[in-house]
Amino acid sequence: MLWCLWITNWGNGQPVQILQRHHFASHLKRMAVVARVQEEFFSFVKGAPETIQERLTDIPPGYVDTYKHYTRQGSRVLALAYKHLPEMAVGEARSLDRETVESGLTFAGFVVFNCPIRADSADVLKELNESSHDLVMITGDQALTACHVAGQVHIVSQPPLILTPIKNSEEFEWISPDEMMKIPYCEADVEELSVSHDLCVGGDCFMMLQRTNAIHSVIPNVKVFARVSPEQKELILTTLKTVGRMTLMCGDGTNDVGALKQAHVGVALLNAISPAQSSQNSTLAQSSNSGGKPTKSRKSKGGAPDSAGHSGNANATDEGQTGNASINLPVRSSGLSGGSQASHGSSSNRHLTPAERQRLKLKKIMDEMEGEGDGRTPPIVRLGDASMASPFTAKHASVRPTTDIIRQGRSTLVTTLQMFKILGLNCLATAYVLSVMYLDGVKLGDMQATISGIFTAAFFLFISHARPLNTLSAQRPHPNIFCAYVLVSVLGQFAIHITFLVSSVKEAEKYMPEECIEPDSEFHPNLVNTVSYMANMMIQVATFAVNYMGHPFNQSIKENKPFCYALTAAVLFFTAITSDMFRSLNDWLKLVPLPQPFGSKLLLWAVLMMISCFIWEHFLRWFFPGKMPSWKRRQRQISSSQKKNI
Repeated sequence: MLWCLWITNWGNGQPVQILQRHHFASHLKRMAVVARVQEEFFSFVKGAPETIQERLTDIPPGYVDTYKHYTRQGSRVLALAYKHLPEMAVGEARSLDRETVESGLTFAGFVVFNCPIRADSADVLKELNESSHDLVMITGDQALTACHVAGQVHIVSQPPLILTPIKNSEEFEWISPDEMMKIPYCEADVEELSVSHDLCVGGDCFMMLQRTNAIHSVIPNVKVFARVSPEQKELILTTLKTVGRMTLMCGDGTNDVGALKQAHVGVALLNAISPAQSSQNSTLAQSSNSGGKPTKSRKSKGGAPDSAGHSGNANATDEGQTGNASINLPVRSSGLSGGSQASHGSSSNRHLTPAERQRLKLKKIMDEMEGEGDGRTPPIVRLGDASMASPFTAKHASVRPTTDIIRQGRSTLVTTLQMFKILGLNCLATAYVLSVMYLDGVKLGDMQATISGIFTAAFFLFISHARPLNTLSAQRPHPNIFCAYVLVSVLGQFAIHITFLVSSVKEAEKYMPEECIEPDSEFHPNLVNTVSYMANMMIQVATFAVNYMGHPFNQSIKENKPFCYALTAAVLFFTAITSDMFRSLNDWLKLVPLPQPFGSKLLLWAVLMMISCFIWEHFLRWFFPGKMPSWKRRQRQISSSQKKNI
């Protein structure tokens, strides 16, 4: 199938027939086409400047300085080159091998793409950096471009050093972006060097790292990976997991699929603009087309803009950049002067030349292949998207969902921890009441157990209504249930609860006549049963109130209104039955009056019990803070074991 592209040069167009296309290959970093312009044959090549440089017959002066000047500013640079092919048959031109097409080239120029960073990328990555997370950039861009962008989005905060092979040598060295600092590479010094500098490693260094078995000692200390292939991205994630690091990966292309599958958490970013941005751009476009007057928008087929030019989006999600490259093909004066003529009605096509109709046909095909809709509807997931390999898919090309995942994950973790602690304490207290105290004849009435169960159900229901905070905290939650913090906290609070419960019951026995109560006898209201129920009620309230985990992960008790109201109602209920405010209520619950001053003493003991549990719990939260997983020790063990196996 032949693709013909008519390039119009101010009215004097020449047909360009593409005969052969060598697609872009990540390991070659270039692509090429063989084309026929009139009766002459050419090969046109584009690719990375350092790759094209090796294939030029004559390197212009300032070639390296020019492209490095732009890459240091964060721009993306492509080198363009061409080659005049000898006269041959069309079939022979199609069968030319790639090496012949891409060698002996003549330099044509550079294409510089200025890719502005997305508006929210810097803020999101700064928040992640300040919340005890290590940020790493994995990109196919040139190392200088990657380091510049990484500095703008808070991934790189120290002077960067780039690992570079020394020319005409098998040795490597660390070079600063301005090439003023050079440090010889030594595997043993990488960890120490990463303390004072942020390290950058290119894909051309991976073979050396694998050959010297330095993968596990170097990769975990690197901040920026540049010019890496899809296989190398997967290797990076595998290495980080091997040394014990928990990984979250964002990607938007097919070349990220392997890394997304290897990461603990994969987030696919669809190449779609947000609805707000889409609406704003649509308004600006309407205002521009109408001379500043608002007009009613007409949505073209496939969500493409109503213009004769083709617009494409190139996204680099690894570093949070987005670049818009627009190619506007000029038209003749007798052709299209506005977008509406290009998109609607067959009557307009009667005024088009064959070249313009062909251009519109190609534009329609490209719009259908690359169109992302109008931004207001959910984007279509197509085969090859990174979403096919990741558990999470963001609707738009923004890294903001990473903070949402972490906030929700932390909230779920602390909620799980507090649930298990509350269940453990309630079960321990209930086990004591139903075993030891039951043998002494202490029982609970049916109505008493019902009211207690209602409060417990309400507490468990409303405690799960806590929402995560909008900002991430530098403090981390405990990663698992079986840890010293949870064990010591539960045992300490249980000791306080049992002391309060036993002391209350023993004190109540002093006011009761000596009598033998059979464990299997019917329930009869007495002072011991009444005090036991009140003490259990207060222990229940204290357990939920003290073990609730609010800031810095979830809403506080005051902010969680339903839970706050339930706690307040329970405290008021306990105060009412203890003080015997409503005698009819106590009679309904089968509670006997408390002798004075025992009632006041029980209230005081309950307050002291809650304060003691509160102090114990918060002391342990301070003494056992959540820490980042220790991975350096495991990294050294893996590196040393690999050295021994050599």
